[in-house]
Amino acid sequence: MNSLDARTLLIAEIPVLLLVGGLIIVASLLGRRDRTLGWTGAALLLVGMGFLLGVADPLRAWERSVAGFGALLLLAHACIWTGVRAFSGRPARWVWIAAGPLIWCALCLWPGFVSSGVARAVAYGVSTLAYTGASLWALGVGAGGQGGKIRLAVLPFSILLLHGVLTAARMAVAAVTGPEPGLLRLDFPMAVFEGMLFFIGVAFAVLMMVGARAERRYRHAALHDALTDLANRRALFEQGGDLLQAALSRGRSVALLMCDLDRFKRINDDCGHETGDQVLAAFAGVLRRVVRKGDLCVRYGGEEFIVLSPDMDAEGALGLAERIRSQLRQCDCRLCEPLSVSIGIVCAPRGGTELSQLLARADQAMYQAKEAGRDCARLWMEDAGGEASAAVPRNGGGGPGKHPVDA
Repeated sequence: MNSLDARTLLIAEIPVLLLVGGLIIVASLLGRRDRTLGWTGAALLLVGMGFLLGVADPLRAWERSVAGFGALLLLAHACIWTGVRAFSGRPARWVWIAAGPLIWCALCLWPGFVSSGVARAVAYGVSTLAYTGASLWALGVGAGGQGGKIRLAVLPFSILLLHGVLTAARMAVAAVTGPEPGLLRLDFPMAVFEGMLFFIGVAFAVLMMVGARAERRYRHAALHDALTDLANRRALFEQGGDLLQAALSRGRSVALLMCDLDRFKRINDDCGHETGDQVLAAFAGVLRRVVRKGDLCVRYGGEEFIVLSPDMDAEGALGLAERIRSQLRQCDCRLCEPLSVSIGIVCAPRGGTELSQLLARADQAMYQAKEAGRDCARLWMEDAGGEASAAVPRNGGGGPGKHPVDA
């Protein structure tokens, strides 16, 4: 690699960097206008412009372009760092973006710095390591704070770390070997080639990160209710069936609770649909507070919600239903009337081993709770004749449905 002409390498790399950078900029402007892609594309364009500046004057290119060449490359490193911050939702730090290039330009005002390969290598290496270290930190902190992003960060983290190690190694070699004849050190072609690979590698790693994040977002949107952010009907049938069968295969009981908000139509009619939406969101918050981590909470449709709880028997399901009712009574939504919920409960395998069976029987139990006066829970049970009946004593104070229903 040392036998290659540095200027030839620069000329060969310029169209690649400009093309890839331009394509990433275009991609950043499409759809969500992703800032991460925008900063990454800008970094590639800056590197290409820096290389173009380095070959603009064949006779005395280095002396005339060293300030702009280095400043553009350091600005590109700053853009990579800012793009990583943008991926984690953090704003740009304009002072620190400009700090590296400005310090480099200030050093280039000293003639001895321009002509010293050691000084240039050390100064550029320190600045590069600063931006690379900041990028690693931003990537690690951002991914660590959001567990789903950790796997996305592995590839760019590895590329940044390798680039930092190679930069530190070149800086150490330059400091130990001392000055060499000529304005370009012998390792300059290798540094140019590695720099191009680094920026293009980071760009494609960022593209993968952004693409994977977008896929996760679309997947989340497809499987979650937009108003409550609970799982939706599709998620219930995709994930609930697997959850049910996994629990049954271990010989464990599974409870399914169907919750229906009482008099919800009246709330919509009397208080408005905006208030109705607030009620739905409030009830979703109640479910999040009382269910266990492994339970599946679903907005089944309208004012109906499903809770699927593996490793829970009938007694546990009754206790969960009472906690839901109790928490809802304490919810202050500033409505024209108190909130209440009717809950139908069925447990597998006694109530069936298929999700569709459980839903149908929980629906029967829920309507029996409605007929009992609302604001209560009913458990589906099968009598000797094979007909469904409900039996749940209501825990708590008076009101409709306080009495138990005979099995």
